[in-house]
Amino acid sequence: MPASVFAPLLTPLRRYAAPDVPPLVVGVSGGADSVALLRALLMLGIKPVVAHLDHQLRPESERDAEWVRQLCAGLGAEYVTQTAPVARVAAERGWTTEEAARRLRYAFLARTAKQRGAQLILTAHTQNDQAETVLWQLLRGEAVLSGIASERGPLHRPWLGVSRAQLTAALSEWQQPWLEDASNADTRYTRNWLRAEVLPLLRSRFSALDASLSRLARFQAQDDDALQAASRFSSHAPQRGQPPALLRRAVRRELQAAGLTFHAEHLEQLAAALSAGDTQHLTLPGGRAASVTGGPFPTLQLPNSLQPWPQPSFTPPPSWTLRHRQTADRMRLEGGTRKLSDILTDLKVPRAERGAVWLLADEDGVQWLGTLPPLWAQGAREQVQVLDPADFAPDSDPDTYFMGEALELARAAAEAGEVPVGAVVVSGGATIARAANRSRELGDMTRHAELDALRLAAQVVGPYLTACTLYVTLEPCPMCLGAMLEARLGRVVYAASNPRAGALGGVCDVLAQTWGHTLAVTPGVRASQAARLLKTSFREFRSARSPK
Repeated sequence: MPASVFAPLLTPLRRYAAPDVPPLVVGVSGGADSVALLRALLMLGIKPVVAHLDHQLRPESERDAEWVRQLCAGLGAEYVTQTAPVARVAAERGWTTEEAARRLRYAFLARTAKQRGAQLILTAHTQNDQAETVLWQLLRGEAVLSGIASERGPLHRPWLGVSRAQLTAALSEWQQPWLEDASNADTRYTRNWLRAEVLPLLRSRFSALDASLSRLARFQAQDDDALQAASRFSSHAPQRGQPPALLRRAVRRELQAAGLTFHAEHLEQLAAALSAGDTQHLTLPGGRAASVTGGPFPTLQLPNSLQPWPQPSFTPPPSWTLRHRQTADRMRLEGGTRKLSDILTDLKVPRAERGAVWLLADEDGVQWLGTLPPLWAQGAREQVQVLDPADFAPDSDPDTYFMGEALELARAAAEAGEVPVGAVVVSGGATIARAANRSRELGDMTRHAELDALRLAAQVVGPYLTACTLYVTLEPCPMCLGAMLEARLGRVVYAASNPRAGALGGVCDVLAQTWGHTLAVTPGVRASQAARLLKTSFREFRSARSPK
């Protein structure tokens, strides 16, 4: 037998002939591809368990199962078979016949491997199958043309670089017959139509079509792996302005994790909304909803992310009623009275969850809104404090409360001519350190507010601040973030983003790397107030420098 005929088939299989390779299962339908794979494995001394599923879609399927059994008996290979009512399962579950056959087949292979103690499953997908799949993905408008994966867990497809012509040449040398599935000629199935009518026409003009499409799938899969890794944003990192390629992959990963069905246009629309900071609501296939809530820190909201909304932990005035929202609800805030629906949109509450948010209202409107953190109407908090000051302690809304302390320090820094940044460190619900930016006063650019606050906190609780939270009015720079990591700070809460030197996503996300310590991050608390203070201060600095 000429070795050159078998070399393309045997080379990808030699890794499975190593002594330490665990037992494996091979799927054999009786077609040319799977029969050739079985013969090639046996030629290398590998004795797989042969698994054949009777799909019960054709009258001759039982005969095919018997043919494969006799083939295995003649070759000395272990044989396992099972029947599956593919058509009935497809009708019951709303799947296409092709999808039902694929799902049931892979489930059967997995069960067989488990029962036989095998850790690997091999199938005989070839370069031609890869070309068909990539073309099908292109025509369906898939987001990534990655084709058939060469490996997915225990499932391996070693022949994606082998052409059907190469394996039929080997079968001819073996003088090995195979079965032809008559259903493969039914062009009502898309894959058969591509195989029988479209691809031959394309090959007549482009002889290297299969190799080109397979190479495209390989490159796309490699690119996708790299971009998937790059798209793993930290939970605090702003996704606004990120490259669309990364955002599409981040969205796809979350949709897949939630078990949702989607198409490429859904990825594009949701990713675009995240990038622009816009609000977007979509209905996915199956009637499931997906939303992007806009703003400086846009987020993707999916049906499985519903959270319990808190009820008040204080005693409200007798005139206040606890309920959910109503159509005409309005709330008076510092800037005027607004519709509750607009407020919920600004707070990035998913549309599907807005009816579950608790609120307290009286005849004057909504007084308290049970978001995270809670929102109070103008003057409403004082009414509660009059009733019982103990019912509203700072720790019922700690982030807003302690960021208020940091803002007061920032205002004092602004009055002293400093960049207005303030910081406080909190431990056990109490402030243990306070500091404001003093870089100009001391002529030392390392005297950032958070660095001084960390130094003071270390004098109180020791060198490690694992049980502490730092509140700072501006996103930390790399220098300050490094000090937080070295001090093993438990959590940092910041207000305004820092587009010039931010190390938590403003310029880059330093925490996207592993540093040996996990720092919890909460961005955007009282961000508008901090940003307004910074803007005003810098305007005054520029005015003071301008020639009169």
